[in-house]
Amino acid sequence: MNHYRSRRHEEFPDVIDLADVSRSWPTLSANLEKDIAAERTGIQSIEVINLPKDPISVRPLVRFSLRDRILYESLVYGLAEKVDRQIFGSVYSYRWRRYAFTFHKPVKKWLEMQKNATRHLQRNKQLHAARTDVTAFYESIHLETLIDDLEAATREPEWVSKLFHYLHSFQSFHSAWGIPQGSDASGILANLYLLPVDELLRRRRIKNLRYSDDMYLFGANFWELRDTLLEINDVLRSRRLSMATQKTSIMNNQTAVKFFRDAEKDAIKYGIEVGAKGKNDLVRRYFKTLIDSETPSPRDLRFAINRLKWLEDDYALSWILENCAHYPHMSKEFFSYMARFIKGHHREISARISRLMESGEINPYPYLQFQALRLTLRNDIFDSPIIDAAWRILEDKNRGSLPREFAVRYIARSGRLSSGMLMKHRFENEQDESMRRALMVGMYESGYYPKRLFSAISNQSTALGMAAAYLDSSPKIPVT
Repeated sequence: MNHYRSRRHEEFPDVIDLADVSRSWPTLSANLEKDIAAERTGIQSIEVINLPKDPISVRPLVRFSLRDRILYESLVYGLAEKVDRQIFGSVYSYRWRRYAFTFHKPVKKWLEMQKNATRHLQRNKQLHAARTDVTAFYESIHLETLIDDLEAATREPEWVSKLFHYLHSFQSFHSAWGIPQGSDASGILANLYLLPVDELLRRRRIKNLRYSDDMYLFGANFWELRDTLLEINDVLRSRRLSMATQKTSIMNNQTAVKFFRDAEKDAIKYGIEVGAKGKNDLVRRYFKTLIDSETPSPRDLRFAINRLKWLEDDYALSWILENCAHYPHMSKEFFSYMARFIKGHHREISARISRLMESGEINPYPYLQFQALRLTLRNDIFDSPIIDAAWRILEDKNRGSLPREFAVRYIARSGRLSSGMLMKHRFENEQDESMRRALMVGMYESGYYPKRLFSAISNQSTALGMAAAYLDSSPKIPVT
């Protein structure tokens, strides 16, 4: 159960931070154990959410039902230790901590990889470096090949068979293929799937580092690295994968060092860490240079905004409020930045969110709507235009459950009993289980608590039953 505590930092956090799961964990885990033993490991439902990558393209991530999410992670984590034993030390992503039954911290491992690369290049100044990754990696993983890999790596054919049934049912959904994106469990499977590439590089004695499908190679010259990339491409093709040619490049030593350790960013980081005078001005100038450019790099923009937030500097706030609808792929960073300064700029931020919701300019981006609603919930921003917009989101069944669930909580916490009564009507006509769960919470928070309905549902061994039993304890529900 510890693995499911405080997962509010996830891309798609639970609308009540899984508070009902903790209360019902003994029953839930027992039911899952029965399903696994009886090989009832098919998926019941999934939702594919398009997470913006840039103003145009999206990355499809999977949002599971509560039962399916825990089942998937249980099946994969049951094999994690044996899989991780096969993975080389050159791989930094999704490394398993055996005794903690969880992963090493991803940011720490990513930074460790960057430092390793920089040190190696600086000690061997004649070296070149190459970078590449895989096009649509998770979506392109061939299920039967993966299952063969897992059986060989774990010697657990019965357990692997249960996972195969799960993944096969996942692919039966019309909008899903490969393995699920958005779950850490998939990262373990992805590591194993690229093991033949790691073995090729080991055999060629090519120094390399990998984080998921991001690969970095180090060689004596351009031609050695080019030939190695061609060999990697052959291995990838045998696994039904293709190299992302637009992200593949070979760099000389100086360019590679700059790639791994940008000098200006290091200067900013150092200035912050040692408390140098003028550090705020340094970050402000860097941010100003970025926004004055025609197309600022998302990576650099994230860096600057996060640094300003860390410094408690609201310099970027006006620009973010003006541009947040034009950078949907930056919404997580933008709204986190707004939240940091909400106390000193409550009126300004509230007014902007109200306009965003009322005007409909963020309607094309459900994930952005979710971020806006979440910020208002966390900071008790209640405004009539936002309430009206939340109702429109709730009533749009084509919108996806993530913003609709948070819309329910926003409406409920605005304090109208009549809202709860109308939510009961919505509940009776709603098919999506996660939305029905959110509507139950909405009824409760609005002060409308139909005891007979909730009592009947609480006897069910389902996600709704867990939620009803949790609400029957008169809890103060967390805002995630």
